[in-house]
Amino acid sequence: MEWSNIRLDLSKIDKRISHLTEKEIKQMISKYYDGISVKDLKEKYNVTVHNSQFITILPKMITNINCLYCGENMVKDWKAKYGYSDKGDYSYCPQCKHKDIDYCRCRNCEELRRDIESRKEKRKRAQLNQVYHPDHYNRIAENDLDLEEKLYLSVIARGGLTENLNTINPVESFDRKLTPTQDFTAELVKSLTSKEIIIPHPNSPLTAFSEGEKFPYQFYIYKVYYWINIEPYDGNYENMIERLMYPKTEEYKREDEFCIEIWRKIALHESIEYLLYSLKKIGFPFKPGDKTVKVFQHLLEHFSVSQVYNIIYKSVANAAKIYQEKKITKQHAANSVITYCESYGERAIAEGWTLSRYRRDYNLTESLISSVFFTTILKNPNLGFDGIPDELLN
Repeated sequence: MEWSNIRLDLSKIDKRISHLTEKEIKQMISKYYDGISVKDLKEKYNVTVHNSQFITILPKMITNINCLYCGENMVKDWKAKYGYSDKGDYSYCPQCKHKDIDYCRCRNCEELRRDIESRKEKRKRAQLNQVYHPDHYNRIAENDLDLEEKLYLSVIARGGLTENLNTINPVESFDRKLTPTQDFTAELVKSLTSKEIIIPHPNSPLTAFSEGEKFPYQFYIYKVYYWINIEPYDGNYENMIERLMYPKTEEYKREDEFCIEIWRKIALHESIEYLLYSLKKIGFPFKPGDKTVKVFQHLLEHFSVSQVYNIIYKSVANAAKIYQEKKITKQHAANSVITYCESYGERAIAEGWTLSRYRRDYNLTESLISSVFFTTILKNPNLGFDGIPDELLN
């Protein structure tokens, strides 16, 4: 380093070196970095300071870098020859404190970042309005909705419609679960969004959409707000909302096959929900697959959900016993539960057993789709849990 060309900020010289000339200070700094000990330098230049503080009393070095905001020459602190220093190896402005680093936290940089972020947010909001504004969509006729779509709309509207009736809150904020399982809930929401029956609201949080090239077309289905893209047949939006929230019993009872299908789906997912809950309680890992679905579908042709609860409870208890006695893995024990459910259920069918009905577990409250379908539409709140398909519409 050519010390004669170094410029020092002598505007605020430390009193402990105020007796030295600029040339002497430069010589002292040069000798320090040449390896002369602080002790010898203090004696030579008559400086009284603790060794560890020596570096802090040296005048700052003036750099040739101008501050982006003030235009002032930026300065740099001297770093200790050895050991750790909390002084970063960067220049900074003595006036506005701007630092020549990637993420400066000075007032000007923070304000600039806020401004950039604000402009970025405005651009994204403009994109959301361009893609999801209600004026850009053709409404789906209310009379064109099928029974499943009306049921799903009722469920999601009952779960999250705002007080002004214009917006559906994010699914993750609902007080009640839409369906018994996450898979069924995802299916319900995706069914409505894929058909553009509900559309992401342009005022949804930006964090509800994926960043990058797919913005704003890719979104998190549980995080966005929605608006309902349906045209009321009578031209009255509020009347339509009431019709959607409280479907007519007569319309569904005319379609026995559809009602049986929905009953089976709800019952299947309630059974899977109880199975997963029971296994989780004892720490058994399990992911239901096609076999689980087939076994439960078969059992639910002969038993109510409350009776399948009975079968699951006994099967999980049996698996836990085998795990403890035979020292098999938890995964092996969990897999045996479905096999036991199947064999126990088959024997009960063959021998005509009347299985006891279990109550709902208080930790597994009734889902909205069950409540809407069995209580609101079929007017029989207990049918879905205690009944079987042949009894559904009697």
